[in-house]
Amino acid sequence: MFLLTVKKKFVKELTVIGIILTALVAVVYHLFIPDRYFLWFPAIPIFFYLFGLFYIEMFAFNYRQGVQKIAMTYLVCKALKFILSAMVLIFYGFVIGHEVVAFMVTFIFFYFAFLIFETRFFLLFEAKLKLRQKRNDEKNTVHSDYAVTADGGSGCHDAGTGR
Repeated sequence: MFLLTVKKKFVKELTVIGIILTALVAVVYHLFIPDRYFLWFPAIPIFFYLFGLFYIEMFAFNYRQGVQKIAMTYLVCKALKFILSAMVLIFYGFVIGHEVVAFMVTFIFFYFAFLIFETRFFLLFEAKLKLRQKRNDEKNTVHSDYAVTADGGSGCHDAGTGR
């Protein structure tokens, strides 16, 4: 249930930030620098949106495998995103070649905006996860079979045998 809630929140925030950034950059291009607009502009937010969906699915998968792997998942996803982004920039620069500087500046703007969003989300997720584990640990400690009784004993019925 916790994981489903986190995924829904991430996708909702990812969608909102994607729409806002896309609208903001499109307005800047159309109002201030219309001669620099390039036809591949919509591909940039789509790339980062799809990678965001991949990102949360990787977290969900590794969360089910074990919480210990989440930090590594974050690092692997960041490295993969960097490599794919570099490949997209190189491909666009050599194959398409139309308004390369505008494409690269826009791509880098989206890259850092989504990087900040994902890092913020990951840090908040980690904090909630640690708080949740702490509550579970406290709950297990309080309800343990070996809890200390009010008279300072160990809670064992037979003091001589420990049973």
